Parts: sequence; structure tokens; C-alpha cells
Amino acid sequence: MFNHSYLEEIFIKYGFEGFKWINPKEIIVAQWVRMKCIFGCPTKTACCPPNTPTVEICKSFLQEYDIGVIFHIPKIVTPEFRHEWSREVNLKLFELERETFIAGYEKAFAIFMDSCHICANCRKERFSCANPSKARPSPEAMAIDVVRTARQYGFPIDVLPDYSSVMNRYAFLLLE
Repeated sequence: MFNHSYLEEIFIKYGFEGFKWINPKEIIVAQWVRMKCIFGCPTKTACCPPNTPTVEICKSFLQEYDIGVIFHIPKIVTPEFRHEWSREVNLKLFELERETFIAGYEKAFAIFMDSCHICANCRKERFSCANPSKARPSPEAMAIDVVRTARQYGFPIDVLPDYSSVMNRYAFLLLE
């Protein structure tokens, strides 16, 4: 039995107050996102391409779920503290996934808001990951078009003109 109220209490407990229930089948997946992830992102972790499934497998994976959540995570953060902040948020997302799993949602799977950053010194290869049970991909590593997906659910997201602006990040939790 799916219990929205119970799960929402868990979300709030972990500090995720901005969220919406979604159908994961409506998450927009696009090849161009994967290409930007591969060729436009300087961060390379064990949860980044080529250590992630193909775009087709990512699409298929999302189709296996009927219930999901998009979390809106706004923050003003300078570049030198971004990875530290990302690590803190991603660890909370992992704990949230774990708690929902223990509550009986055995297919619970978090998609982090950013590159993994769980380890201070990532080994960069999935087979040698120091924390494989906690490591999760970012939406972009899963080829998720975060901009279009966030906008279709009414969330704000824009390219930032500078670091004094609020950065709107998004994470996902897939449930069944």
C-alpha cells in the first residue's frame, strides 16, 4: 500500500520540503543531455559516463516505475563550496532512499542532484568505487533533461548569470 503522507514526512525529515509527486514515465530523457554530460562537464566520477547505462537503458529503467518524486533544492552557493554542499545533499538523498526501502518500497532508487561526490577522492571507475552501495548517478548521467522536466512540473530553472543567484537543483526518487 502506497502511503503519501508517511513518505512526505520522511522527505521533510531530511529537509526536502519542495517536491512534487510525478509519474517517472513522464521524465524527459534525451541523447543531447548525455552528450553534454560527456563533453561539457569537467566532473568525472564513477557514476558518470561511461560508467552509466546507455540512454536507451536509462529510458527503459524509468519506464519500470509508476511513482516518483522530483525534489527542488534551491541554494546560493559559491563554486568552492558547491561539491561539499552537493555531497551533503546527496548523502541525505541516499539516506532517504534507504529509509523508504526499509519502509517496504523495495524498488526505491535515488537519482542525485549532481555528480556523486560521496567520496572526497573519487576513483573514477565504477569497478573500483569505494562506496558502491551509496553511489548514485546524476540526472544528466541518466540523460534526464532536467530543465524541461522541472519546467513541466512548474519548477523554476534558468541558466545563472552569476554566483549570487539562487541555483535551482533537482533530484529524483523512484518508488514502487
